[in-house]
Amino acid sequence: MPQMPQRKQISLVIFLLLIVPVCFIHCADDVQEMGDEGWSFIVMGDVRQGYGLYGQLVGNISKIDPVPVLAICCGDIMLRPANEVEWLNFWHISKPLTDRTPLYFVRGNHEGNDPASEEFLRKQLNLPNDNFYYSFNNHNTFFIILDTERRGEEQSIGNGQMDWLIHQLDSVKEVNTVQNIFIFMHHPLYPQGEFKGSNLKNADDLHSLFLQHPKIRAVIAGHDHVFNRYEYDGMTYLTTGGVEASLYHGSGGDYYHFVKISFYSSENRINVKTIGIFNEVIEDFNL
Repeated sequence: MPQMPQRKQISLVIFLLLIVPVCFIHCADDVQEMGDEGWSFIVMGDVRQGYGLYGQLVGNISKIDPVPVLAICCGDIMLRPANEVEWLNFWHISKPLTDRTPLYFVRGNHEGNDPASEEFLRKQLNLPNDNFYYSFNNHNTFFIILDTERRGEEQSIGNGQMDWLIHQLDSVKEVNTVQNIFIFMHHPLYPQGEFKGSNLKNADDLHSLFLQHPKIRAVIAGHDHVFNRYEYDGMTYLTTGGVEASLYHGSGGDYYHFVKISFYSSENRINVKTIGIFNEVIEDFNL
């Protein structure tokens, strides 16, 4: 095969150097919302001490306009539990995000559940009580954070937490100012990636409970290092574990990302986008 002349090779390199930044600039524009977006929030999971790509994703999030009202990490922030150096690095890299947006946490299995790890984690997260499950309101939406890592109840929602969850859902069932409910946990109810078949121990009980509450828009988890959207009996289960932990290949969704969930008032819709390390929109769908 004849070789390309050196001058043409140089011209091709110059062309690529010029066109690639243009592509990245176009990708960066993808997350700037047009129209009547009222507000949004961010979800991500499984950082695992990976501060290179996480730093890139944090930079992307910090440029979103309008500013998301909050962000939630679905666990496995750390590689090792109770590691002060890891947490110092995490807070440092997170600063462009936390300077603009409150950051909430789900406990992952890598955060540990022994007494020393739990005491350390409470100090880092400044939680409102001793539990790692809690709830809060923002705008017209109720957020429920669950803990699938309770000691002796791992990979399940135990009786005490289940009673609390039922009470939380019932408390907003007839409240007109709460129009949406989102639920977050670390282990997915029904994993579809690397851990497919390793369901949460009481997944079917939880699923039956969720179906009784039509305000629930999605149940969101981490743990699987992919993005996955799974519809079951009309309930939407999302997995977002692609911040920087090693990706699980072979079942799709194996790309680094965060999730942006946006609310549009006049169109009465909730939009979900997954956004990659170059600010490119990869998935784009409505709930």
